[in-house]
Amino acid sequence: MDDFDGFSAQITAKFDKMSDFDARSLTSGGVTYRVFYIKNLASRDMINKYLIAPLLEFGGRVSVFDAISQVSVETISSADGAVDAVLSGAAVIISSSGETVSARIKNDDGRAPSEPETENVIRGAHEGFTENGGANAMLIRRRIKSTHLKKEDFSLGGETKTEVSIMYLDNVVRSDVLESLKRRISEIKINGIIDSGYVEMYIQDGKYSFYPTVGNSERPDTVAAKILEGRVAVIVDGSPVVLTVPYLFVEGFQVVEDYSKSVVYATFERILRFFGMTASLLFPAVFLAAANAPSLAETKFIEYVSESRKGIGIPLFAELVLVFIVFELVREVGLRMPKAVGSAVGIVGSLIIGDSAVEAGIVSAPVLMVVAFSAVCNFLAPPYMNSNVVLRGFLILSAGVFGAAGLSVSVLAVIVAFMRKRSFGTPYLSPLVPFSASGQGDFLVMLPIWRQKYIPTSISGKKIVRAKKKK
Repeated sequence: MDDFDGFSAQITAKFDKMSDFDARSLTSGGVTYRVFYIKNLASRDMINKYLIAPLLEFGGRVSVFDAISQVSVETISSADGAVDAVLSGAAVIISSSGETVSARIKNDDGRAPSEPETENVIRGAHEGFTENGGANAMLIRRRIKSTHLKKEDFSLGGETKTEVSIMYLDNVVRSDVLESLKRRISEIKINGIIDSGYVEMYIQDGKYSFYPTVGNSERPDTVAAKILEGRVAVIVDGSPVVLTVPYLFVEGFQVVEDYSKSVVYATFERILRFFGMTASLLFPAVFLAAANAPSLAETKFIEYVSESRKGIGIPLFAELVLVFIVFELVREVGLRMPKAVGSAVGIVGSLIIGDSAVEAGIVSAPVLMVVAFSAVCNFLAPPYMNSNVVLRGFLILSAGVFGAAGLSVSVLAVIVAFMRKRSFGTPYLSPLVPFSASGQGDFLVMLPIWRQKYIPTSISGKKIVRAKKKK
């Protein structure tokens, strides 16, 4: 009994000044039991139904393992292990007969799966991940009913002890990708993991990755499709965003709804997204370089720009930068405002500021049009939206300071950087660089799914048949 009381005191001492910590005692069949848990984190109804009631009925006659048969039970060997179990939402039971176990009765009440606001579709599944890591894994398993779908768990964060899981198909995934991911996760040393973004910063390629090398999605169907191609999903408990690795540049132009449309229209949309993003990056810088170098542009164009800028006392370069900064400010205000007024503030703010600035002679109409067109095109590739803003500013700076020659060198440097970029050992521009003929069927041009015979070899490293041709 002394060991029983001493062990109980060790556990209770760890939860000093925690008003939501609870300890219950009961005696049955001459054996005393103590149950430790945190209110609301552990389900009180499950404690009463699946722990207390069986112990009162069978206590003293059978072991705790035999008495508690309707929930998962694990043996605990130390006070620290008991504390970790309680903090994870389990209930810890110790008995005067010498048994110490934890029962998995975590309160899983939370937000039900709903359609992700960031990845809406017209045709397709209308459910998204939630903040419950276990439920997110279930949503993936519901789509991939295979014994090859493996799940491994990690605990990260000295204070939060956040559950992080990886899911993959062991017969498809590349072993070097899997081992690299496990190593990067095991090397994470931080006091707390609050969101999957924390994990993303640690596992991405490079210390300061400019363009994403880790994918993310709130859609179970999207993540399941990526797993089928050989990627690994990273689920962080408490976050509705699931990460996937490796991540390729082409993924920014692919959406799950493409596979529910006509392949001709899906191809058109992908090409539109690609050239739209390219225009958003280059159009302002090319406009600036051409306007400042009469030999590179038509005389009528130069005359039109000059005429429209009469009375404006700042250089074209400064004007372009000023309008972009104002647009980004308005966009940020629209994002940070409450949803009910955010979009209205963004639209009205842009219209009023733009119209007033032109009428007052602060900015010219051509510059405003260039900025507006570039900004709209930037939304065609959401994964690169934020990165494009900075890169676009760099290209404008190159064109403004060094002219057309500086812009050409900068564009070439960007292309080379992308060609050298990798995600978990996979070339970032694959299947374009290095070129893969089989991979072109799901790049900018999309072939029918029955024509895409093999899964991307750049991801899996294996020639695995995905579909057979339609007869």
